Amino acid sequence: MRGAKRSVRRPPRSVVFAAFLLVCTVAIPSAAEASEGEPPENSAAGSSKPEADEATEEGEEKERLNGLTFGGAYTFHILRDRDSATTGEPLRTAEHLGGFVIAYERELIPQHLALSIAKPFYFSNERFDTPFDFVLKGLFRKGSWEGFIGLLLTWNIRAFEREREEQEGERNIMSFGIGAVIGGAYFFNPRWSLDLELGYSNIPTDDIVEHEFTAALTSVYHF
Repeated sequence: MRGAKRSVRRPPRSVVFAAFLLVCTVAIPSAAEASEGEPPENSAAGSSKPEADEATEEGEEKERLNGLTFGGAYTFHILRDRDSATTGEPLRTAEHLGGFVIAYERELIPQHLALSIAKPFYFSNERFDTPFDFVLKGLFRKGSWEGFIGLLLTWNIRAFEREREEQEGERNIMSFGIGAVIGGAYFFNPRWSLDLELGYSNIPTDDIVEHEFTAALTSVYHF
C-alpha cells in the first residue's frame, strides 16, 4: 500500500555498546603512546638552561683580566752621604716612610703576563714621596695561589717640609729608578685576592736616595 510506512530495523543496544567499547580500547592506548613519544618542551628548555649558565660563568672568568688594588705600603731608603746646607754636618743615611698604594693591573697574557701601574703615597714627618711605578710581571698560577716576579720602573717627586728643605738645600727633588719586584697572591674567589709584594729599586739619578726597598699588602678586585 502507498500509505504504509517502512519499518527501519535498528541494531540491538548490546551491539552498539560493544562497538563503543572496542573504539575506546583502540583509541586511548594510541593517544598515550603518541604523547610518550614526544619530549616535553619544558624539560628540553630546562636542560639547556644550566648549560647556558655554566657557559656564561666560564666566559666571565676568562674576561676577568683587570684588577684594582688598594692597601698599605712601606718603604726603607738608603741615602747618599751628604752634608747639611745650613750647618755643614753630615745628614742621616737611612729613612723609613709609610703610607698606602692604589694601582690598576691588566693581564696581557691571562695567568702568564701582566702590566701594573701603581701610585704609592709615602709619608714621614719631614718628607712626602709620590712616585709612579710601572711593573711588568710574570705570573705563575696554581690553584688559589699565584706567584709573580717582575721588572720595575719608578718615577718620583720628593717634597720636604721647611726645616728639612733648609738642610737639603732643595724644596723638591725629581728622581728615576729601575728595579725588580717579587711576591704572591691568594685568591679567595675569582673576584678577590690578597697580594703581598716586595720590591727593590736603584736610583741612578742625582738624588738623596740611592737604594729603595718597598713592601705592600693589598686587596685586589678582579673584573
